Amino acid sequence: MDHSRGAVFGVLVAAFSVLSAAVPAAAQAAPAGADGLAPHRMLYRLSLASASAGSGMTGADGAMVYRFAEGCDGWTVEKQTYLRLRYEGNSEVKSTWTFVSWESKDGLRYRFRMRHVRDGKTVEALQGTAALDRRGGAGVARFLKPADTTIDLPAGTLFPTQHLRALIGAARDGESPFARVVFEGASLEEPEEINAVMGELPERERQALARAAGLDDVPAWRVRLAFFPLTSRAAVPAFEIDVHYRADGIAGDMHQDFGDFAIDMTPGKIEILAPPEC
Repeated sequence: MDHSRGAVFGVLVAAFSVLSAAVPAAAQAAPAGADGLAPHRMLYRLSLASASAGSGMTGADGAMVYRFAEGCDGWTVEKQTYLRLRYEGNSEVKSTWTFVSWESKDGLRYRFRMRHVRDGKTVEALQGTAALDRRGGAGVARFLKPADTTIDLPAGTLFPTQHLRALIGAARDGESPFARVVFEGASLEEPEEINAVMGELPERERQALARAAGLDDVPAWRVRLAFFPLTSRAAVPAFEIDVHYRADGIAGDMHQDFGDFAIDMTPGKIEILAPPEC
């Protein structure tokens, strides 16, 4: 492993140790913010779930640190992901993604920044802002990187936190399937229509999720998300995610299916973040 990627992995492993020690054994309540979502930080371990015979992939490992924080006027999301893919012939591809976003609590303003590094070289960097003219209205995303790039956002587009709130509300109401157009800023192929199919998580799995996080038991659902870029006419999604979502927005086990391979994301213990004093 080269020095820079090894340093990234070391930081993530250290974060896992800190988070594992941050939560007492006794269950605690996750203090929900103003929108019913719990500010928190979680580290997920990544592993290869499956790979097609033609992919040549023999293994995968990595980690993701996810931070969801509340401010007085908005929500901040930070993700740092390290993934090492191993192939036949002992070759490896090492990738690091960093993503940071801020979303206003009224759901109308949004900022984002993403950087993807592969084997020590930056292969993509995105940065910009987005705004909607009103709730349920249309909008536009304006990129600083790449410069002079804009993407029109159709009426009804949601930014990620508003989409998460709407998704949990639909799960509570038994509204499945559930589809919305979402802009995150992680790809130039956005916005995407995200189709969700949801079902209540069985009591045993729901309680296991609560125990694993050291949190009180709350309603939870098994959610399958299929992502369809609006710029594509493909009948199949670009990728799919299976995730266990709690009512406070905390995600448990995740399974990401990219077609020729799939990655499991297993949560470690969680650090609950205090809501702001506004």
